Parts: sequence; structure tokens; C-alpha cells
Amino acid sequence: MDVQRLISAFIMVITILSAIIFLPSSFLLAFVAFIVGVSNWEFFRLRFSFLVSILASITLALLMIFTASSGSFYYLLLLSMSLWILLGLFTISFPHSKEFMQNSVLTWLSGLIIHLSFWYSISFIITQSATDLQIYNIEGRYLLVLIISLSALMDTLAYFGGRKFGKRKFLKNISPNKTLEGFIIAVGTVPIVFTILFSFITNLPTLSLFIIFLITSLFSVLGDAAASLFKRVAGVKDSSNLIPGHGGVFDRIDSHLAAIPLFIIVSLTIF
Repeated sequence: MDVQRLISAFIMVITILSAIIFLPSSFLLAFVAFIVGVSNWEFFRLRFSFLVSILASITLALLMIFTASSGSFYYLLLLSMSLWILLGLFTISFPHSKEFMQNSVLTWLSGLIIHLSFWYSISFIITQSATDLQIYNIEGRYLLVLIISLSALMDTLAYFGGRKFGKRKFLKNISPNKTLEGFIIAVGTVPIVFTILFSFITNLPTLSLFIIFLITSLFSVLGDAAASLFKRVAGVKDSSNLIPGHGGVFDRIDSHLAAIPLFIIVSLTIF
């Protein structure tokens, strides 16, 4: 891992943590909206022209403003979960699914649904507008930090576990550098770690906590894999070169795009 990548990662961690912990809610939501907007822009630029990407950005902004009712939020999460599962099937079956992935309508809907559900999920956690998430006995900002940490830990363990013990390729048609051993180490460790951690700060059933964190961990992997699928179809390695050594914003939040909405919907469903 080169020095430039390490420096960029350090700056990103400090910036994100500082924003989540110290910014007033209105400024934090604006900061998140900016990140979502940049990621959405990078996503659409993978396949579409400058003007089409502007139209997609405007569409997302309007949806973020005018579809904020709590009644539609749960259904948006259900739609997002269904989309991620579909993308997972396309990922597993690639390159046979390439024709479907090249469909412009699917790409449009995917980009908007993925980013819109991510935006509302983070807003939901930050504001804790519903009492449902208060079951975790953690203030919204710190709960967000923990869920972000879950995906980050999944990525880290999969990367280093794969480098140390990896022999068999995992989704080699999409991400040839990922290994099955790295995936097993990550998904076998992270849910247990977070279940133990949350068992000390909440009275929720241990089995329910484990199920929530297992599903969230799996969708974290799915988010990363699906993002790689979109980039593979577009014929690029990274969504942009905005972040030195890391690619673009979409490359950095891909696992969170799936994990955070899934954490919420599974939590609301189980509890």
C-alpha cells in the first residue's frame, strides 16, 4: 500500500469523523448531500455524457427534496434492497448478464435508487426521526460511525486476509484481486465483533443482533461487488481520480451505499 494511498485514507477518516461528530445537523446533512451528489455524478459519468449526467444530478436533487415523507421511506428501502439483490444476481452471472447491465434504463434507475436510499438512510440515522433506531441506545451520529466502521472493517479484513491467506479467486470476472479466503475471514469476523460490541450497550437479543450485522456485512460486500460490475461494464478501473490513490467518491462509498440502507430496513423489520 503506497504512501499516497495511506495519506489520502488518513485525511478521509479525519474529515468524515470530524464532520459526523462536530458539525451541526444542518451542515452535516449538507455535507452528506454533497458527497451523495458527487458519487451520483461519477456513477452516471461511467456511462453517459456530461449533459445527461447533469440531468441525472438535477433529478436526484429534486427527489431528495420532494420525496422525504416517512411513509415512502420504508418502501424506498424495500426497493433498494430488491435492486441490490438483482445486482447481486447480475454480478454472479457476469459476463452473461452484460447485456442487461448495458441497459440505459436499468443504469438510470440503479443510480438514482442507490443514492436516494443512501441519502435518506443517513438522514434517518442522524436525525433519528423515528424512535425505532433508539433501541440501540446510541446517539444517531455515533451509530452512523459504527455502521460506517462495519463496512470499513469488512473491506480491511477482506483485503489483508486475502493477501495473507488468499488462494482462490472470488468473483474473478468482476474483481480478480478479491479472494474467497479474504471474504470468509471478513464475513466470519465482523458480525461477531459487532454483535459482542452492541451486546454491551443494548439489551437487544444477541441472535437478532448477529442476524442484522451478518446481513449488513453481506450487503457491504455486495455493494462493493456491484460497483465493480458497473465499472467493468463501463470499461474503467475507477469512477474518477478525485481522491489520490483511491479513485473517486463512488469507489470509496460503494459498500456503504448498500450496507447502511440494509442495516436500517433489517433493524426496522426485526424490531
